[in-house]
Amino acid sequence: MSLVELEESGPQDAQTAWPGLLRVQPRSILALTVAALGLAWLAVSLIDVAGLIDISGDVPLWLSLFNEGIVEVVQWILNALAVVAAGYIAGRLAGGRYAGGASFFFVLSIGLALILIEEAGNVRLALAEYLGAMFGGEILGMHPHVVGAAPVYAVLAFFPVYALLRYGKYVWRAPTARWYLVLTYCLYAGSQLAALTSHLAGVWYAKAGNAVNELIFGGGLPPLPNVSQGVTDYFIVDSLVEETIELLAVATMLAMILAYIHDVRRGAVPVPRSPDRDQAST
Repeated sequence: MSLVELEESGPQDAQTAWPGLLRVQPRSILALTVAALGLAWLAVSLIDVAGLIDISGDVPLWLSLFNEGIVEVVQWILNALAVVAAGYIAGRLAGGRYAGGASFFFVLSIGLALILIEEAGNVRLALAEYLGAMFGGEILGMHPHVVGAAPVYAVLAFFPVYALLRYGKYVWRAPTARWYLVLTYCLYAGSQLAALTSHLAGVWYAKAGNAVNELIFGGGLPPLPNVSQGVTDYFIVDSLVEETIELLAVATMLAMILAYIHDVRRGAVPVPRSPDRDQAST
């Protein structure tokens, strides 16, 4: 089956043809993402652990592939596409019978743009390093990473959370999009909460990284050069696990946006009796 469906008949807002990229099947985005991640993890197992292919480099494949490597770059690309798609929906459906949904995607697009800036620029890490240089290794009894990340995450969370609480009910009306909505918010919330608390409980990322290495790879992941095993264990979660979850989160977010378009195009989103009722209720 083609990734792009034929244009379907629907309500007035959906009758004009949508751009081809916005008619991609949402499940195709998730399927391709899961397949790509599976191949990435398989490559780590075959190259780093089993040593079937000798790839010389300064760092192991598991770090270079996931930490600002191909996996994270794909995440940025999907995030950028989600910003554009959400903004397009907001502009196209604003003021019409789906104005509530348009408002949701307008606010969400702002949040996704900020997330993209932070992910690509590592704003929270720069702030944490700055605070650490100023105040030392502990601030108010907490690691500088936690203190520096907290305000950044608060800003990043505001727009998606506001969109959900204020306008989420309009997306919930879309039968396909609603389940992607639940999944993407859960994935984002889990990954960001984990990253925020990564230095708590005796740096639990390091403990979890050791467990991942032992349980999944039999302790075979090669260590990072010139650092302690604890640092290596930390980056196993920070790179392999966290970037995997974040890529799934942004792929599901894009799938949710496409699913909403799909539901609107096929007339599956309930329309208020009055064209202005949806907008007025916002």
